Amino acid sequence: MVIIGKLSSALGPIYLFQIGEGLAMRSGLSLKLLVGIPIALIATLSSAQQRTSDSELSDTLSWMDNTYNPHPDVSGAYGHGRTGWYAPKNGSVHEEVFVSGSNETFTYDGCQMTLRVEDDRAAETSKEVYVSFSYSFNLGYINPQSIRMTTISHTGVLNCRAFPGADMDCDHAEMAFKTRPEAPLIDIYSNTIYPKLEGSDHESKSSSKANTAYFMVNDVEYAKRFMKAFRHAVELCGGKPEPF
Repeated sequence: MVIIGKLSSALGPIYLFQIGEGLAMRSGLSLKLLVGIPIALIATLSSAQQRTSDSELSDTLSWMDNTYNPHPDVSGAYGHGRTGWYAPKNGSVHEEVFVSGSNETFTYDGCQMTLRVEDDRAAETSKEVYVSFSYSFNLGYINPQSIRMTTISHTGVLNCRAFPGADMDCDHAEMAFKTRPEAPLIDIYSNTIYPKLEGSDHESKSSSKANTAYFMVNDVEYAKRFMKAFRHAVELCGGKPEPF
């Protein structure tokens, strides 16, 4: 019997042996037993690694939930998914009107996530129509390289990167992400309400599929942390970048 290798593990060193047929027969050792021992150890290590990964995913998603979603009864926080878009009132630089806004929340069950977006009914546009959306997807289907953040001004909903010289308050952010390989793996459900209409024209529902979705965030510095946590959760769920 010759030692031909040594592996390190949480259970101590694992030695690899080379056994000839004659030695195995004389010693009465079973080749199946010798093969089974390291396989059992590898299975034990794999199980431990999986538990660690599951715990890390749970901690990551829990932090995202505790900080992004509103928890007024726990910490008095309204979350970071409440966004508002404003415009100057009657051309004034001192007054603004609340044109549109939304409240976003998400729920999760392991790697399955649902993002819900509801128009803020206090906004001017909601007097005519307001919409609620839900985006359901598996984090393992998301391409971690596709996750991008764009800063946005709350006045005019302008992309700050597109207008670098403009004097804008870039206090909001949009975090976009795509599926791999940009397949329509995100289920979208929408519900549109027309407050001033009645009967069958009052409400309409639809469903579709997409390869892109977005989180809106009302704090740029927090959005950077949230994006990092989201990418980490995607990777823990098996999300991989495109091979090209």
